[in-house]
Amino acid sequence: MKRSTERNDARPSSSVLKAVALVDHVVRAGTPVSLADLSDAVAVPKPTAHRLARLLEGAGLVRKDPLTRRYTVGAALVDLAFHAIGVGAGQSNRGLLLTRLSENLGETVNLGVLSGNEIVYLDRVEAAWPLRMDFKPGSRVPLHCTANGKLLLALAQPAVRRNLLRRMQLVACTPRTITSRARLQRELIEIARRGWSEDNEEFLVGVCCLAVPVRDRRGRVVAGLAVSAPSARFDLARARGHLPGLREAAAAIGRELEIERGRRFA
Repeated sequence: MKRSTERNDARPSSSVLKAVALVDHVVRAGTPVSLADLSDAVAVPKPTAHRLARLLEGAGLVRKDPLTRRYTVGAALVDLAFHAIGVGAGQSNRGLLLTRLSENLGETVNLGVLSGNEIVYLDRVEAAWPLRMDFKPGSRVPLHCTANGKLLLALAQPAVRRNLLRRMQLVACTPRTITSRARLQRELIEIARRGWSEDNEEFLVGVCCLAVPVRDRRGRVVAGLAVSAPSARFDLARARGHLPGLREAAAAIGRELEIERGRRFA
C-alpha cells in the first residue's frame, strides 16, 4: 500500500516539473515555438507535449497563435510574473538599489521590461518632489515614445523588433513624439550603437527620460533602467552627466536579478 502511494505522489510531481520546463522554454525562447520545439526541449513525446501545452493554455500560462500554431507567453503568466517580481523587490536588494539611485539623482527612477508591444514597470521609486508622475509598478507605457521602450526595442532580437515595428501604431502623445516609422528605425540604430536611449518630452509634455540596459551575466538585456524628471529641473544634458551612475546601478541590479533567479531555482 505504501509503495502505491509513493508512485501516485511521484507521478504528478513529474508532470508538474515537465509543465514547468515547458513554460520555462516558452519564456526563454524569445520567439514563438512549435510543438516539435516543446517536445524536444522537454524531452517528451509530441502527444505529451500537446497535452501539457493544452493544460497550460487553458490556464492562460501559454498562448497558441491560431494561424501559426506556435506558442508564446500567456497573459496569466505575465500577470503572475509581475506580481512575483513586485513581491521579490521587497525581499531583495533591488528595491534598495533603486532607492539609493533615486536619492543620488534626486529624481524618479524605474525598472521596465518588454511585454508585448508595451513597457511594464516592474519597480518605480518616486522622487521626493511636489511635482512628480503617478505611475506605479505594473503600469504600462508605449514603446515608441519612452526611453525604456525605445531602448528595449533597439536592443531586442532582430525578429522580435521587426515584428513589433510592423504591428506598432505610432500614436502622437505629444508634439515631439516620433510618428515616422523610418525616423524611428534610424533612432533605434543610433540607440543600439551608443547603448542608451532618451525621451525628449515625447511621451509627456515637460518630462524627459534617459534609460540604460540591465543585462544578465551572459550579457543579454533583461530590462531597462530609466531616470525621469521635469525638463525644467533635470534636462537631458544634465541627465547624460549621470550615465556612469546609471550604468553602475544597472550592473548592480543585473547581478541582483541573477541572485534572485539562483534562489528560485536552488
